Amino acid sequence: MSKDMNKSIHCFGASIVDVLMKPITKYPDPKVISNVFVDDMKFAPGGGATNCSLTLAKLDANVRLFSMVGSDHYGDYLKKEIKEAGVKINNSLIQSTNKATSSVLVGIHDNGERTFISYHGVLSELSLEKVQEEELLSSDILIYPDFFNIPQIDKSPILNLFKSAQKRGTITILDETWGILGLQKELFETTLPHVDYLMPSFDDLQKIYPGVGAQEMANHLISKGANHVILKLGAEGVLAHDGVRSFRVPALTKAEDVIDCTGAGDNFNAGFVFALSKNQSLEKAVECGNEVAGLSIKKMGSSLEPNDLKKLTINSIT
Repeated sequence: MSKDMNKSIHCFGASIVDVLMKPITKYPDPKVISNVFVDDMKFAPGGGATNCSLTLAKLDANVRLFSMVGSDHYGDYLKKEIKEAGVKINNSLIQSTNKATSSVLVGIHDNGERTFISYHGVLSELSLEKVQEEELLSSDILIYPDFFNIPQIDKSPILNLFKSAQKRGTITILDETWGILGLQKELFETTLPHVDYLMPSFDDLQKIYPGVGAQEMANHLISKGANHVILKLGAEGVLAHDGVRSFRVPALTKAEDVIDCTGAGDNFNAGFVFALSKNQSLEKAVECGNEVAGLSIKKMGSSLEPNDLKKLTINSIT
């Protein structure tokens, strides 16, 4: 694997079109209130792997996306947006003719939180057999941020993939999403011994570990085999644990400045992985993740503009 300061990064997982609407004050109720109007609407790329890869590319990282879209207008749109951002996709962003591109209606509420109506589509087909596994493993860093949302990956395939990656010296990074499989404790914990950096949402994991506090949860995940745990605590910032010590980093954005939390975790991942690819410390990586996530929640949608990213201190990393 590369020892230079521009490590290769492979993002593996979901590529989705987000249809964002805000503000959502209520949902339609047939024969009662059958239509609800919003003030803003936006189409944008979505999915953990896609969001992460887009921001990494805009930070000038060496990044490639492995995913699947449909042979339709949405699929063409995603390919165009991803390629123009500078993400490598040749032979790794597959277009299927069997199902349509996965899409999500994102309802953004007044406090910036979201609810989702999802069409799973072509992601139900994505498997290791559909991608070039040898190519997927040929990176310095491999991040899979869509655990629980890709059924043909989320059991023995991801376990075996991470095992193989670690044997090669590839850094493995795992994040979860509240996907079509739901949150499964046994599946989750079985994977942890092969994860170098676990980066989940504390809110999500509270459904697996009800009543467990952040520090206790981080300790438990370390005990189950994860090498590092980075718990995203939303407005409370981040708790990081390296197996020996733990520390917290507060959130940078005030609650009253939050517009939309869509993609906040994915953008945190991008900032963190970018710093990691530059051989930065765990503390610096968390700070960089926090900075990028803080920028993303001040606007609608997960996609960030290169000019806005250039204003961040993360760009001082060389």
